[in-house]
Amino acid sequence: MSNDLKQQLMVISLLDGRNWDKVKVVSDYFSEFALIKYRLKIEISYLIFLSEKTKVIRKFSGKEKAYLSGIWQKLTLDDAVKIKETEKKINHDVKSIEYFIRDKISGTSLKDISEFIHFGLTSYDINIPAYALMLSDFRREVLIPLSDKLLRSFKDKIEETKNMPMLGRTHGQPALPTTMGKELSVFYSRLKKEIEIISDVKVEAKLNGAVGNFNSFYFVMPEVDWINFSRQFITSLGLTPNLVTTQILPYDSWLRMFDSLKRLNNILLGLSQDLWWYISFEYFLQQKKPEEVGSSTMSHKINPITFENAEGNLGMANAIFDFFVKKLSVSRLQRDLSDSTVKRNFGLAFGFTLLAWDSLLSGLSRITPNPQKMQEDLDGHWEIFSEGIQTYLRLHGYKNAFETLKEKTRGAVLTKEKLYRIIDGLPIKDQDRKYLKIKNLRQYLGKASKLAELSIKE
Repeated sequence: MSNDLKQQLMVISLLDGRNWDKVKVVSDYFSEFALIKYRLKIEISYLIFLSEKTKVIRKFSGKEKAYLSGIWQKLTLDDAVKIKETEKKINHDVKSIEYFIRDKISGTSLKDISEFIHFGLTSYDINIPAYALMLSDFRREVLIPLSDKLLRSFKDKIEETKNMPMLGRTHGQPALPTTMGKELSVFYSRLKKEIEIISDVKVEAKLNGAVGNFNSFYFVMPEVDWINFSRQFITSLGLTPNLVTTQILPYDSWLRMFDSLKRLNNILLGLSQDLWWYISFEYFLQQKKPEEVGSSTMSHKINPITFENAEGNLGMANAIFDFFVKKLSVSRLQRDLSDSTVKRNFGLAFGFTLLAWDSLLSGLSRITPNPQKMQEDLDGHWEIFSEGIQTYLRLHGYKNAFETLKEKTRGAVLTKEKLYRIIDGLPIKDQDRKYLKIKNLRQYLGKASKLAELSIKE
């Protein structure tokens, strides 16, 4: 047994255990190592920006800037362990970052500026931009590309099934004809809109001192426009500056992203459930892998576990996102440390999200439409055409058309022949009777196929 497998057997989360290979990319952004690296990036970026934009410290040479940037860019696990050991001694995580940088420049030409590391800052001037950058980078580099991949896979299924007639349902009961592609396109359209919202959220950050007023900055150098300095620095990181804060950032922009992800995940949860039902109806057939076992006792089974796993993990992700939204929207006197431990768990919500999306991608790749079964079910429910009949009769002046059709069709399951006999018994003109006797229910699809096409072209 490999050491990796032994380790997986001992962890308490399926993210770090049995599904680690599917979500390990999350650790590049939300692990303790990642947090240390992002904190280092902010501290060093701030130090360089301070040198470039003010006279607080001397200008750095190109070589010195490269060396400073290399401290975070080349960070190793051994470096991170050293930082954690310092943190354990002093009981302060951000201060241990400062001491690490001091140590790294102690024997270099930069040793004269060691006192200006973390100059004027509070810990949250480092933590907030660090987490904001983690969220922004993860969204751009992981979430959006994976959501696009999910959309492409889903789009292929719509393209494949846009002209496949099926029995549409309302309240779970036979309703009207539709196509599988049209039904799926509703989810596709919703997903596209929500992904656009997530992409457009401006991730805010702040750098303005211990209570948000730039107190120490203006006290020691009142001639510097520190408000504009802060705006420019946060913008240089690719983030949106929020200048009006206390020590902590109002997390509303982050929460907008979490709320949008909740909605996106809920759309996918609904899709997972509907695909589960379509598999149950045999409208989709599942790929049979010879080496797999579907049940410990029922040898015939192929279970839709990918969609069930997706549903469960989407629920887990959203429960955590929901807690983030509730917790991070309030803070005692707009500053307490209860948000600190919460932010360290961002990776859980994103991990369960990625795991669910991976299951959906796997599930979509393993199902094949079964148009024969869809057509068979549709052909067994000609009573659904009663809507078309009574609407036609009302248009052409026949009275009590709805009530007449209700009496003859409500609760009934009709074949084509039985519906024809009902039409024959109606007190209508022969030309109307002839028009109403459609050859197949495909003639009552409306614009289902066209709407499916529109959804994937827009």
